[in-house]
Amino acid sequence: MKTIIIGAGAAGLTAAYFAAKAGQTVIILEKTDKAGKKILMSGGTRCNVLPVVMNLDDFFTNASPNLLKKVFKSWSLNACKTWLEEEIGIPLATETESNKWFPTSNSAKEVRDKLLDACLELGVTIKYNQHVRELFQGESKWIAKTEQQEWQADKIILSTGGKSIPSTRTEGEGFRILKNLGHTLVEPYAALTPLKGAHPYEQGLQGISLNVELSVSALGQKTQSNRSGFLFTHDGFSGPAVLDPSHFAVLHQLGRIEKPDFRVNWASKKREEWDLHLQSGRGTVLNRLKEWLPARLAESLCAECNLNSRNCSELRREERLNLLEKLVSYPLEVSGNEGYRKAEVTGGGVPLEEINTGNMESKILPGLFLCGELVDVFGRIGGFNFYWAWVSGRLAGKG
Repeated sequence: MKTIIIGAGAAGLTAAYFAAKAGQTVIILEKTDKAGKKILMSGGTRCNVLPVVMNLDDFFTNASPNLLKKVFKSWSLNACKTWLEEEIGIPLATETESNKWFPTSNSAKEVRDKLLDACLELGVTIKYNQHVRELFQGESKWIAKTEQQEWQADKIILSTGGKSIPSTRTEGEGFRILKNLGHTLVEPYAALTPLKGAHPYEQGLQGISLNVELSVSALGQKTQSNRSGFLFTHDGFSGPAVLDPSHFAVLHQLGRIEKPDFRVNWASKKREEWDLHLQSGRGTVLNRLKEWLPARLAESLCAECNLNSRNCSELRREERLNLLEKLVSYPLEVSGNEGYRKAEVTGGGVPLEEINTGNMESKILPGLFLCGELVDVFGRIGGFNFYWAWVSGRLAGKG
């Protein structure tokens, strides 16, 4: 039996490994001249391969959580970690404070090379510069058509990735192919992408980074960002605290959901702590804010409240309450996003309802298997999307 895998990213290489291990003749068709280009870029080239702990709330999908749960039940985090270490040969080290597993070498290249070598040792053949333009079912075989030739196979695993980071030639052709074959799509969109918007008091605060608490009210729920890192960019905001819930802003800008409400607690302090800090201190309000906040941010917040030259002892009650609101629940005004160019991952894709969650086979097209970003699932920053790639790729390969 011959299996063709279209795409040599994290999910495609994982699928190739498990399909070959199960005795399939496996050929990977990769449209670029290199496997795993996004692996090489991940984690600032350090490659955060897994989270230390996870739960379903770390992932976003339009499908029933029970379907997602079935996929993840097929392979635990510990079992996946054991595979990476013992079968693929990548020693891992943990950063407990950030909930991340990295290769001890801190080398994304090692991750890509070891995974590729493991596939080659099992007899997987990789054909580069093979851009699949069309996929269809023949009388008895699947046919993948590239510019150079037609490739025939008994089974197809589609793992072409999404549309994020187009510099790696991720153009979303897998979505087009699947739509032409009859699958419905949750229309793809940029996820985990920096947001655009005015800084407090419309000041240029680019380059300032700090730890915050960021909450988002969207789709009838209020959620707290799991990560605290926040960065002011030239024209907006980034950092894990922003990237994780950025898809709510993107979906609103696409007209799919009501406007989300982003609120920032700048110093991760309680209102009562700030109140005591202001009322018990001497000197100016600005200097008290600078004790807990970056100077330029403190200046902007004071200017917004018209308190730059005021002493703490001079604050009227309504002024103090207004300032406290700005400090612990600042409304972040979002005007746009950086799109696929800087997105970590693609949201949307084929609904889980159209896939057999036991083996990632299409319910519409027997013999066609899907994995990775083509499926309507993505996780937050911190190795969660690699975990999805490993789990969904393994299921597709074994299937």
